[in-house]
Amino acid sequence: MTDNVATYKGLPTFTPPGPPIDPTTLRGKRMFLIPLVPNPFNQSIQETMQAIAQKVGMEFTIYPNQGKPSEWVQGMNTALTAKPDIIVLSTAPDPRTLQPQLEAAKAAGIPVLVTHFYDDSSPVPPACEGCAAGVTALVTAPFNVAGKAAADWIIADSGANANVLLIGGADVLPSPATLDTISKEFAAECPACKVTVKNIPVSDWNTKTQSEIQSALTADPSIDYVYPLYDAMVAGAVPAIQTLGRVGQVKVVSYNGSPYALKLIQDGDIVAMNVGEDTVGIGYASMDQAFRILLGQPTVDERTPIRIWDKTNVNESGVPPEVGKGYGGALPAGFLQLWGLPAS
Repeated sequence: MTDNVATYKGLPTFTPPGPPIDPTTLRGKRMFLIPLVPNPFNQSIQETMQAIAQKVGMEFTIYPNQGKPSEWVQGMNTALTAKPDIIVLSTAPDPRTLQPQLEAAKAAGIPVLVTHFYDDSSPVPPACEGCAAGVTALVTAPFNVAGKAAADWIIADSGANANVLLIGGADVLPSPATLDTISKEFAAECPACKVTVKNIPVSDWNTKTQSEIQSALTADPSIDYVYPLYDAMVAGAVPAIQTLGRVGQVKVVSYNGSPYALKLIQDGDIVAMNVGEDTVGIGYASMDQAFRILLGQPTVDERTPIRIWDKTNVNESGVPPEVGKGYGGALPAGFLQLWGLPAS
């Protein structure tokens, strides 16, 4: 357990996901990318992908939207009209809401890559949920790995005696499995720990997170850790603790590595730990899978890294923190070498 924490507090390392490939033969190929929502996390990934596409001479089109399913449908329809060589659902518009469009892409012979929506444990297409209609491949996300790492950090930090309020979103595809992974880790490694699970629908994150946490902390004043699965709920967790006068008594931990959450660790009052993701590394892994599809090569298991941030290392993310900073250069260097491309 403590070894797991120590490992993830260090810089990520690169493991080649498959054999070397030569993407320089893809000059002129066209990629059409539909993002989830325009936030700094997603934009860093997509800017990385665009820069790599330009490096090999590919055309890159992004379809901006505000994260509404109706806009994803419009984006897919626009892509189908444009007939690109590959469509990427990046970070990721829910494939389950795009079944007719995925079927149309499959019929047109256009591969579709889905990134950062399914957990690493997910089966590959067509077996993954919503994939059979026309998803070609995935770049998965380490949701469960991050959950286990966060649980281990809490156990170590509390001296194996934590009372944790764990908050997920049951309507987020990976959330139930991540909650289960975390609960099992506490049960196995910390029998003295108490875990209370609460689910808040995504549509209520902005309006009900604070009140739900306040209610739980009032009902059980011995809760000393609040663990919302995603950084989007930290904005509700912090004022809940402040309102109840529990600053210094309750610690918040979360996942995603958003700069504002890392800044709260630097401030040192309430947020104590965050499991971050390397957005630049996600961009490189996404392009590696896309290259393999376009080259007619077998797809591979793309695994992207996490890093545990706490007061001991958070300043490596920048002061103030910056998106994509603090993860080292192992992934960009490793992928460029795998592709036979120069570093600059």
